[in-house]
Amino acid sequence: MVLIMQSTLIKTESTQTEVQPLHPLIVSTAYFFGLALLLAFSALVIHLEVTQINGSIGEDSLVECLQEGYLLITAGLFAAVAIKRSELRGFAFLVSAFFFIILIRELDSLFDQIHHGFWKYPAWLLATIAIGYAHSHKETSIDPLTNYISHKSYSLMLAGIATLFIFARIYGMSDLWQGVMQESYIRSVKNLAEEGMELLAYSLIMFAAGWYCLPELLKKGK
Repeated sequence: MVLIMQSTLIKTESTQTEVQPLHPLIVSTAYFFGLALLLAFSALVIHLEVTQINGSIGEDSLVECLQEGYLLITAGLFAAVAIKRSELRGFAFLVSAFFFIILIRELDSLFDQIHHGFWKYPAWLLATIAIGYAHSHKETSIDPLTNYISHKSYSLMLAGIATLFIFARIYGMSDLWQGVMQESYIRSVKNLAEEGMELLAYSLIMFAAGWYCLPELLKKGK
């Protein structure tokens, strides 16, 4: 009887060992489909904007609003981590401020109603506060930042930021599109290409933020 029980236990442990490698595969597949759905939604919004709403992408377009929405969610996720997880507060506050500053820059036309270039003042104020706080709370800034760099979502976040600040800027330069279209140059086409790349970047950034922040928010805070 004992031998039978031992044999059963060995088989059970063997089965669990064989099944365990499927877990990362399932998780990575779920992440893939989640990202795919997000990118599909972003692309469909661009399609809807051009074919059903405005026929082009301007300052007040649905695409611009979606970009700002993605930024707000990203900054809000890190802000929530800063509030709930005291041991990550300095790092999370700094990252949240970074994305809020980008959001402020995206809303420059709104701040221009106060004064042209007014967005720089709240942006500099927020940056000063965030850097000052992170510097004075190094114990919750440096180590969490180091740990974040080793997190799986960090590479996707880097890809999104690089796409936003480098690729989208170069890809959206007027010289490129004037060279392609020659005398038939249409600025709305150039805007579509640039804003589309920016929306792609914001989609990657928001997904990476959710990948990191949501599990942290589900943990018990200290």
